[in-house]
Amino acid sequence: MSNTCLSCGSSNPADFDDSTGRVVCTNCGHVVNDSFIVSEISFGETSSGAARVQGSYVAEGQTHAGGGGGRFRSGNSLESREQIIQNGRRKIVSLAGAVNCPEHFADHAQRWFTLSVTHNFNRGRKTQFVVACCLYIVCRLEKSSHMLIDFSDILHVNVFSLGHTYLQLVQILEVRLPHIDPTVYVYRFAKHLDFGGEQTKVANDALRIIQRMSRDWMVQGRRPSGICGAALILAARMNNFRRSVREVVYVVKVADLTIQKRLDEFKDTKSGDLTVEEFRNIWLEQAHDPPSYGPKASKRRKRVRDVNDDGEVIEDPQDITIVAAPAEPSAAPSAPGTPPSAPASAAATPLTFDRPLRLDADGFVIPELPVPSPRPISSLPGTPIDATEDTTPQGAEKAQDDQHSAIAEEVIESEIASLLGGSAASIMEELRDADRQAREECATSPVSDDPDNLDDVDDDFEVQNALLTEEERDLKEKIWVEFNKDYLRDQELKRLKKETDLRNGIIKTARKRKKNKPRDSNSKDMAATPADSAKNMLMRRSYSKKINYKAIEGLFEDD
Repeated sequence: MSNTCLSCGSSNPADFDDSTGRVVCTNCGHVVNDSFIVSEISFGETSSGAARVQGSYVAEGQTHAGGGGGRFRSGNSLESREQIIQNGRRKIVSLAGAVNCPEHFADHAQRWFTLSVTHNFNRGRKTQFVVACCLYIVCRLEKSSHMLIDFSDILHVNVFSLGHTYLQLVQILEVRLPHIDPTVYVYRFAKHLDFGGEQTKVANDALRIIQRMSRDWMVQGRRPSGICGAALILAARMNNFRRSVREVVYVVKVADLTIQKRLDEFKDTKSGDLTVEEFRNIWLEQAHDPPSYGPKASKRRKRVRDVNDDGEVIEDPQDITIVAAPAEPSAAPSAPGTPPSAPASAAATPLTFDRPLRLDADGFVIPELPVPSPRPISSLPGTPIDATEDTTPQGAEKAQDDQHSAIAEEVIESEIASLLGGSAASIMEELRDADRQAREECATSPVSDDPDNLDDVDDDFEVQNALLTEEERDLKEKIWVEFNKDYLRDQELKRLKKETDLRNGIIKTARKRKKNKPRDSNSKDMAATPADSAKNMLMRRSYSKKINYKAIEGLFEDD
């Protein structure tokens, strides 16, 4: 500690105050130092004469000073936070070696892990999850060819669970990660597909295909693995290598439907119509529309109907025509001068459709929504002028909705009547007879006592559909195994370990659970009464002159 005053530059000995711990310059009165804490190492002697370090060592990021021995303390005295960081560093080095990450990746990941521990991100989460996420963040920042599924394969965990933890860590640490470039995975995947001496040529063709896909808006918003898989298949075919979609799926680790979808999208572009030589020598400047603007998208847009400001669906008026029904001969003509209550076309207006009829599951026609009437309410004959002036928009909408509902009901009734014809009553009677006969047979049929006998419920629709076929059972088994594969893998590992231990002569006997004895079981004679129990308890301990043992015997006496 220097005694030179920073204020006046005097080198006179400074005055040290033991009560306050201040060092004051005797020339100008400036406080040179006012802290008891020093960074110097001092030693002292114990009562036995041994030397020991005085003070405590506070490391960077440590929450408080540890006790005993400063920086020369033993490893057992480390605080919990330091133990977590050291354990995480060991796991990072081990995981980085398993996925072939460089050494500086592990060093960078250790700093991310320390930062995550500072934010208490490790609480309630497995350390291996946090370690893998920190290492994958470094891989993303360094733009390496490692994928998150590589870490999940090494750790034998679900990739979606690991991805959920990764997204949470990125959000908490506020890491700005660059977008994944699909080209970083091309050489890695090409190496596993065994192209031999043509590997570089195939990879370069795949890179050109990916650049063309990016130009045609096929890369944006897509997983890079699917883009690389489709590009490698095309590049392999360009160089006379036959690589199936299934072979590429095992390398890029995406679904075969994803790769097939990318191939179909690239086929629809203008570059897909070029030959191999033309594709290698010609670069089309014109970009193709994104896949969402294709013929299939146009068909989807045609199926979407217009919606007005109120959220109501409006059909195209050109698709629906309203034809007036002929008047019945028995209908009496209306008196002259009497205005009709509604337009003649709206009195009985069955709708005829230019488009094919839509049928439901029972065979009935599903009617289309009626077209709103273009005629205002005020133009209807027989409507008072005062009523039209006082009509609110809500009242007009309600009257229009009622009119639409009435027309729709008439359409439904007419379609049902046309389908059933004159045999509606006979069909209903046949259905009632069949139902009555089924009830009688169910009441008189004997019930078997065998629980596996299903003869009495063979005609039940629900029972018939409850029993699965062979294909449905196989599909259900595959789904169950896929969702429970982690549990099945753990059980298989336990079984194999048990068999290995038995072959090696390692037999673990099950421990018998020790029964807890009563508190007074140490005495030879168990106490029969609470008074005897209290007396025995006091007898096991030293006598006290302040306790009247004779009075204790009368504590539990009955009156």
